[in-house]
Amino acid sequence: MQRDDEIARLIKYAQGMGITVRFKPYIKNSGVAAEWATDGTEINIYTDKSSSKIGKVLLLIHELSHHKAFVDKKRQIGSHMERILDSEEHTKEDRKKVYDMEYQDSAYWEDIYRDTHCKFNIEKLRKQREFDVWQYEVYYKTGKYPNTREKKIKMEALKELYGC
Repeated sequence: MQRDDEIARLIKYAQGMGITVRFKPYIKNSGVAAEWATDGTEINIYTDKSSSKIGKVLLLIHELSHHKAFVDKKRQIGSHMERILDSEEHTKEDRKKVYDMEYQDSAYWEDIYRDTHCKFNIEKLRKQREFDVWQYEVYYKTGKYPNTREKKIKMEALKELYGC
């Protein structure tokens, strides 16, 4: 019930910024859990039967952070960055720009958490933010996202660090 209320508040928060939030079926093996449209109009969250409510909350916060950064940058993302985000092949320079964007935009996570009166342990948010940014850092440095085993190891270390 509490997570449902948080999801509803996050959706209202998005609507207040002119964003439509849609929940769509996850496409198997796509690797895409959520997307923010670079024109600032919508967020898509991809779910399946294993999707948790806290997972949906964290995905919404992640994607909303991109929109808050977009608004702060006077609603401009830049044609070069848009090309990078739309492309499937990235140079190391492109990957660095994606990593930098993810890192910088993650600064809004706690603001969104507070603005929407989330009640879950804020350490879960911090743990997830660190995990998300780490994945983009691995991608930047290696050209590949971490595999399942690497993710599991990192998440176990973060659980110990954050206590949740």
